[in-house]
Amino acid sequence: MIESLVLALTAIFLLIMISPTIAGKIKIPVIVTELIFGIILGKSLLDIVPSSSVMDFLAHFGLIYLMFLVGLEIRFENLQWHFPKIIIISSFSFIVPFLTGFLLSPHVNVHPLLLGTIFSTTSLGIILPLTKEISYSEEFNYILLASVAIVDVISIFMLAFALSLIEGSIGAYFAYSFLAILSLFLIPLALRVFKGSQIQVKMEQWILEKTHFESGVRATFALIVLLVAVSGQLGFHAIIGAFIAGLIIAELIPKASLLEEKLASFGYGFFIPLFFILMGAKVDIPTLISNITNINHLTFIVASGILSKIIGVSIASLIAGFKAKESITLGLLHSARVSLIIAAAEISHELGLIDINMFSTLVILAIISSTLGPTIGKHIIRPKPDKV
Repeated sequence: MIESLVLALTAIFLLIMISPTIAGKIKIPVIVTELIFGIILGKSLLDIVPSSSVMDFLAHFGLIYLMFLVGLEIRFENLQWHFPKIIIISSFSFIVPFLTGFLLSPHVNVHPLLLGTIFSTTSLGIILPLTKEISYSEEFNYILLASVAIVDVISIFMLAFALSLIEGSIGAYFAYSFLAILSLFLIPLALRVFKGSQIQVKMEQWILEKTHFESGVRATFALIVLLVAVSGQLGFHAIIGAFIAGLIIAELIPKASLLEEKLASFGYGFFIPLFFILMGAKVDIPTLISNITNINHLTFIVASGILSKIIGVSIASLIAGFKAKESITLGLLHSARVSLIIAAAEISHELGLIDINMFSTLVILAIISSTLGPTIGKHIIRPKPDKV
């Protein structure tokens, strides 16, 4: 058992090291490369990743840290730009895919709320670096980032609600717990409102203080653990607490600060690639394609999951006043999602709400959508010499 674990971890760390180089060569997101590496190492091909408590812990903490980084990347100041357009696009980005998943769910044996929520997700972690590559216009980038951020937040809440409802825990306790969780979201908003106050400035100075004890890093991990524990006690998944921790830290530290770089390096250098490789390793493609029903489900879910996003966001963008190519590009970029789909698939599989075939299908949806969307979108839209 120890030998197989060491072999698997050695292979995983080697692939983590080379995945950015490989991704750059073949022009696809690094996350997608890591999922593909996981598929190669896992049940689909080599099958050298053993089931163990160590792997389960690493995957679970990777998911928690992933959702922390999603929260860290969301900045509320983006929402003040072009607010009506942002609301229109984010509404269509959530509602159209949600209804599509809801209506498709009886045909693929997944709970309607769960599949609707999975279809509605976006991926700020993919979109954020893409805005730096596209550099089309300030207005385009702000609206893209802000609308994706809003859909991410709504999807996280809907996922928590859907899982609680499916498990039968909706009731008075859930209502109180929901209000308690909602109140935690007021903390980052309060920090923004009181930004510049004496207390807020002192907190920021303390967390950014440069010492070899890394007080800011310690405080951040303490906050993550605290809010994950609170989230669990209230009956919600740990990802909610981790996400709120990210929002709070984002308000306490300046954008692109040294501490933010350190926190991101922990995630993207270790926890996040490890998580995605382990998720890819769980995919069982031979079983998935072993019968025509599974293949039909895969086809329907991938096609409807991607097209519902593209169509919904493109129509909303046209209504908001964007040109045709800008609208299609926004739809394509919104369709690229990995983080929340994988998170939802992993949680649902752990709870027995979906089988391994559906888990594999959702991972493939994440791989295809996050590859096609950015690749095609970047070719449709070209940078402008002047900012709008």
